[in-house]
Amino acid sequence: MLGLYARALEASHIPTAMVTLFPEITDKVGAPRTLHVPFKMGRPCGEPFDFETRGKVVDQLLELLTLPSGSREKYREKP
Repeated sequence: MLGLYARALEASHIPTAMVTLFPEITDKVGAPRTLHVPFKMGRPCGEPFDFETRGKVVDQLLELLTLPSGSREKYREKP
């Protein structure tokens, strides 16, 4: 569902980047930019209070915003 909102925002020239646990689903809805993370369901940014990992996820999302629409990236433990 959020992928559809992201596409609408992109149509208004607002770039979006999403975290996904299920890239096959976000690909089907056409989410513009996605970061596939290997974490548990319900913890898309890592374990609670793991601020280092969460910071890496946010940094990689911000990098993803600089790439063209349609970009798909996998989370890198050591960026």
